[in-house]
Amino acid sequence: MVRLNNKLIRPINSKIMVLGLILACLFLGSIYIVSTWRAYSQFAEERMRALTEAAVAFIPVETVAKLQDSDQIAKDPVYRQLKESLILFKEQNPGVILAGVYTNWNGKIYAVVDSEPQNYEPYLLPGQRYPEIDSKLRQFLLEDSVDSLDLSVDREGDSISIFVPVKDNSSTNVKAVLGVDFSASLGVKVAMKHVGHAIAVVVSVLMFLIVLFNIIRKNEALKSLDLKLQESEAQFKTIFERASVGIAIIGKNRHIIKMNDKFAEILARSKEELVGMNWVNLIYPEDLEKNEELLSAFEAGDIENYTLEKRFVKPDGSSIWANMDVTTLQQNRGQEYLCIIQDINSRKLIEEALRESERSKSVLLSHLPGMAYRCRYDREWTMEFLSDGCLELTGYTPECLIDNRQVSFNDLIVPEYREIIWQEWERVLALREQFKFEYEKITAKGERKWVWEIGQGIYDEDGKVEELEGIVIDITDSKQKMMQIQYLNDHDIMTGLYNRRYYEKTKNQLDKEEYLPLSIIISDINGIKIVNDAFGYPEGDRLIMETAKIIQGCCREEDIVARTGGDEFKILMPNTSREEAYKFVQRIMQACEDYNRRIKDQVHNISISVGFSTKLYPTENIRQIEKEAEEYMFKHKLLEQESHHSTMLSSIMATMYARSQETEEHAKRLALLSRMIGERLNLQQESMDELELFAMLHDIGKIGIDDRILNKPGKLNDEEWKIMKKHSEIGYRITMSSPGLQSIANYILTHHERWDGKGYPQGLKGEEIPLPSRILAVVDAYDAMTEDRVYRKAMSHDQALREIKKCAGTQFDPHIVNIFVQSMLHFDRKQFAEEIASEKNLDKLA
Repeated sequence: MVRLNNKLIRPINSKIMVLGLILACLFLGSIYIVSTWRAYSQFAEERMRALTEAAVAFIPVETVAKLQDSDQIAKDPVYRQLKESLILFKEQNPGVILAGVYTNWNGKIYAVVDSEPQNYEPYLLPGQRYPEIDSKLRQFLLEDSVDSLDLSVDREGDSISIFVPVKDNSSTNVKAVLGVDFSASLGVKVAMKHVGHAIAVVVSVLMFLIVLFNIIRKNEALKSLDLKLQESEAQFKTIFERASVGIAIIGKNRHIIKMNDKFAEILARSKEELVGMNWVNLIYPEDLEKNEELLSAFEAGDIENYTLEKRFVKPDGSSIWANMDVTTLQQNRGQEYLCIIQDINSRKLIEEALRESERSKSVLLSHLPGMAYRCRYDREWTMEFLSDGCLELTGYTPECLIDNRQVSFNDLIVPEYREIIWQEWERVLALREQFKFEYEKITAKGERKWVWEIGQGIYDEDGKVEELEGIVIDITDSKQKMMQIQYLNDHDIMTGLYNRRYYEKTKNQLDKEEYLPLSIIISDINGIKIVNDAFGYPEGDRLIMETAKIIQGCCREEDIVARTGGDEFKILMPNTSREEAYKFVQRIMQACEDYNRRIKDQVHNISISVGFSTKLYPTENIRQIEKEAEEYMFKHKLLEQESHHSTMLSSIMATMYARSQETEEHAKRLALLSRMIGERLNLQQESMDELELFAMLHDIGKIGIDDRILNKPGKLNDEEWKIMKKHSEIGYRITMSSPGLQSIANYILTHHERWDGKGYPQGLKGEEIPLPSRILAVVDAYDAMTEDRVYRKAMSHDQALREIKKCAGTQFDPHIVNIFVQSMLHFDRKQFAEEIASEKNLDKLA
C-alpha cells in the first residue's frame, strides 16, 4: 500500500513542477513582452527624432530667417521651395501627419510653413499663432538655454509631436523650430511587430509546457489507471475467489472455463473436475427443459440474461437447489458468459416445509367442524379472514362476512349473548389470556347452533390490541349430547323426574331464607316388591311410572319432583306453607284413588304412603325437616301396609288362577290332603295353619312365568323348563315381601326339592328339606296324577298310589309316603270332592 502511495505521489510532484514552469513562463513571458513593447516603443520614438533631425538638415536656416509675416509670403519662392520640401518629406515618410516650421517674431511664436497643400483645411497659415504650442516652442525660441527635444502628444492623443530647433550654423542661436507630428500608431506598429514576435515565442514556450503538462498528466492518468486496474483486478480476484456465491465463466460449447471455490463447493465437486465440463450436464433432469429453453434464447441473443431457480446434481446423485443468474460478459459478447449460482437449498427446504405446513393448515382448516378467523377488535367483530368452514357453520360464504359486506359476525350471535361476549373479551384482553366461550349463533337459515370459540388478541409494540384471531367450532351435537348427559345426570331415566343427585343439590340451593317456608314431601309406593316378584320388573316399572305421572301432575311448575329411590319420591316445594303442603298431599291421594277406579284392576292399583314437613325458620336444619317427613311417611305406611298386602295377594292369586291351568280347587285339595297328613303327624295348630296356607300359595311364583310356557300343551324344552323352575324362587320373593307370609316363604322355595337331593333350586336332600315341603311334594304329585291335563288323561287312585310308593326314597320322603298311602286306603274321592265344594270347607280354608 505504501509503494502504491509512492507511485501516486510521484505523478503529483511532476504535475506541480510542470504547473510551476507554466506559471514561471507566464510571468517571465509577460515581463519579456512588456520589455519588448517598451524597447521598441522607445526605438520608434528615436527613429521619429532622428527622422526629424534629418529633416532639419534640409531646411535652409538663412532662408527661413528671411521669411516675414506678410500676406505675400505664400508667393515667396523661398516659401514655396520650403513648403514643397515639407510636402515631399511627408509623402516619403508615411508616418508623418504634419510637418511645420515655427519661428519667433517679435517675441511671439508663429507658424512659417507646413507640409499641407495650400488648399487643405486645416493647414498652418503663414504668420498664424498657435497659443496651444507656445509652451512647447518657447523653450526653443525664447529660451536659448535648452538644447533638447521635447516629445509631446497632441490634443487628440493619437499623434506624437517632435520639435527640433533650427540653428544658425555660425552660432548656436535658434532661428526656427521644425515640428513634425507623427502618427502614434507608427510607434505602436513597430512595437507590436516585435511584441508579436515576443508573444509568439512566449506562447510557443507556454504551449510546449502545456503539451508537456498534458503529456505528463495523461501519462500519469495512464499510470493511475493502470494502478487502479491492477487494484481492481486484485479486488475482483479477491471478490471472485471469496464471494459467497458461486461464479463461473462459461465459454464456447457451454464448457466451464473458470470458476471460484464457492461454485465448486456448491456443486460438491473439485475445480479440476469442473473445468472443461459442459455445465448443462450438471442440471437436474426435471429442470433441464426449462433451462434449455431460456439458455437457447440467451445464446440466440433474444434475451441478455435470465434467472432461474433449479436443481443441480451432486456426485452422490442427490440434488441441491440454487438460484442461477446467466448474463453476458461485455468484452466477450457472444463468446463467453457469466454463470452465478447461489445456494438456496435451505430456503427451498424451508419453503417446502412452509408449503407443507400451509397445506396441512389448509387441510386442517378445511376439515375443522367450524372456522378459523381474524377480525378487528370492534363491536361488529369485522372479519378480515375466514376459513372455508364459515359456510357450513353460518350458512354464509366468507366473502359475505369479510368487512361486513352482507352481514356482520355480531349479527349472527344470539342477542342475549352479545354483551356477555364483549365483556368477556374485554376481561381476557386486559389479562392477556385466551378467550374461551360457548354461545349460540343464528345461521342464514335461522337455525340456532351451539359454538365453542377460542381466541386471543394480537398486540402491537405499544401493547395495543391490533386484531383478534381464533377458531369457532360447531359443538351443537356435542352440546346436545352434553345436555343429554346433563339431563341423565339430573334426571331419572325411567320416570323423567329429577334424580337424587339433583334433588340433593337443589335442596341445598333452596335452603335459603328467600325460599321459606320450604316444604318437603316424601312418598313411597306400597307393595312394589310384591309386584316385581309376582309380575316381573317391567310391571313394577310401569307402576312406578304411573305413580310418577300422578305425582308430577299434581305439582306446580316451581316444585322439584325427584325419584330418590326405587319406589320413593321426594318433592321440594319452595315458599309453601304446611297447610298448602297438606292440601297437596290430599290431592295426590285423591289422584291415586281416581286412577284405581279408572283401571278397575286391583293387581295394578296404586297405593302410596305420603309424609311431609315444612321448614319455617332459617335456624331449622333442613335434614331434620326431611327426617320428619320420612317418619311421617313410614307411620302412614305401617297403617296401610297389611291391608294393601292382603289385597295384593288376593289379586295375585286370582290372576294366577286366571292365567294358568292351576285352579283354586287344586289349591284347596292340596290344603285338605296336607292337613290330613299333618293330623297323622300330630302337628300343632300353628304348623297346621302354615301348612294349609303354604298348600294354597305354593305356586304363587308362577305369576312371574310367561303364559306361553305356563300353558304350553306339550313337553317343555330345556330352556323353557329352566324358566319354569324359577317359579319357586319367585314365590319365595313374593312371600318374603309380605310380612304375614314370610313364615311360609322357605317352604315355597323348597317345595320342588327331592329326597335324593336331585330337586331344585337348592338341591337339598333328605331331612334338609322342610317338613311342609316334603308333605306338599307327595300330595301335589298325587293330585296332579289323578287330574286330567291337556297333554294326558288322569290316572286312577290306585295307579297314583303305586307311582308314589315307587318314588319313595328317591323323590319323596318314605315316611310321608307311608303315612299318605295308609291314609288313602279308605279314601272316598266322591266324598272328598263334596267336601271341597261345601261351604263349610271353603270357610275353613279361607
